Amino acid sequence: MRERNAGGRARSEPVLPLSTMVRIVALALIAVALVVGAALTAERYLRVDDVRLPDVRGLPYADASQRLRSSGLRVLTYPEIDPAAAADTVVSQTPPSGSVVRSGRTVSLGVNAVAEVRQTPTLVGLTEVSAIARAESVGLSVERIEYAVSDQPSGTVIGQYPGPGSVLTPDVVVSIAVSRGFASAPLELPDVRGMTLDEARGALSELGIRRVDAVAADLSFDRPRTVTDQRPAPGAEVLPSTPVTLVYALEGTRVVRVPEVIGAPLWQAQLALRAAQLGLGPVRFVDDPTRPSGVLEARPAGFTVVGSPVALVVNGPVPESSAGTSFNDLAAEFGGLLPSRSEAESASEEPDIPAPGTTFVQADGSRLIPFRFDPSQVGVASLTREPYRLTLVVSDDGGERTILDRQFEAGESVVTSVQVIGDEPLLQTFINGSFFQAWRP
Repeated sequence: MRERNAGGRARSEPVLPLSTMVRIVALALIAVALVVGAALTAERYLRVDDVRLPDVRGLPYADASQRLRSSGLRVLTYPEIDPAAAADTVVSQTPPSGSVVRSGRTVSLGVNAVAEVRQTPTLVGLTEVSAIARAESVGLSVERIEYAVSDQPSGTVIGQYPGPGSVLTPDVVVSIAVSRGFASAPLELPDVRGMTLDEARGALSELGIRRVDAVAADLSFDRPRTVTDQRPAPGAEVLPSTPVTLVYALEGTRVVRVPEVIGAPLWQAQLALRAAQLGLGPVRFVDDPTRPSGVLEARPAGFTVVGSPVALVVNGPVPESSAGTSFNDLAAEFGGLLPSRSEAESASEEPDIPAPGTTFVQADGSRLIPFRFDPSQVGVASLTREPYRLTLVVSDDGGERTILDRQFEAGESVVTSVQVIGDEPLLQTFINGSFFQAWRP
């Protein structure tokens, strides 16, 4: 339709050229194609095929990996140890077989590495502690350790058996050789007696002695912690690694006077000892009508360490009770050292032969003294929480000997009697191999 303008002339509308219209139509078709392609791509992206995992356990790793990858899965491995399976075979898989997962999921395979465990690692050059840890990390344990002088630093592993990379069999024992460092010339021990314990330790350490142990075995009122003896003796030639033991005096304030109990009945003597912070040791009963009844002898006499047991010789028959205390209670109080009632009765028929376990002075001149160890009373909390090994060593006129060396449960008390020879025996206790206490009963 044509329109007329104000002058009465006709005006025509503009018409797009044909080439322009063709271009517009082509662009529209391309846009539609792009939209359709994007939709199809998005559909393929969002739609992931599901895969049911096969069971690849027992297959060689190469076969299992190829099978999983052909299903569109990725594979991740980690070592496992299974002596019953062949090396480099799959012993576990995660997720487990039968699980339905999407294509592209990662499957973890445990591959048997037992072949590696059966070879010894390189231990030479490591420290002793590091070598043991390295062996344990691959399932081995070092069964034997030897020490030797070498030019390597002390504590360094200088040899191993079997050698690195050796294939182990069940009967092979792994052992290592550890360096002690350079050989040292012997040292002549100085005389440190009369020094304080700290002074003696310092002098020996400055000389080159590596280990100094201290044993409290004497008493002093004016010079506590003074070294009274040393082992090895002064002038002895020893290597720097030789342990040196220093015997020193306890403080006099830790001793008490044994109360006068001669002539007192047993129950009264027991109360007096308790009041003096002393214990009742083994009791020997005699029946001598020519002597007064009651306590005839108490040992030790004079001064002794707080808490020490005092042994008594009592004139009179073994009592059925004492101040309300039954015979069995007395036996418990004496640490189980009293005999049974029948044994006491049979012993009374022959007063010259002491009843077993109650003898203070034996026929051969030896003595029986009580020994008690209560973890709850020694101030070491770990002994009440963990098992411990207790060693009791006696040094007397009969020589040095180990009386007790046993493992005990946490908090377990030890009560026994010890036979000693001579007037000045030395008793020493060790906990888990370390010195703990010493005293002279």
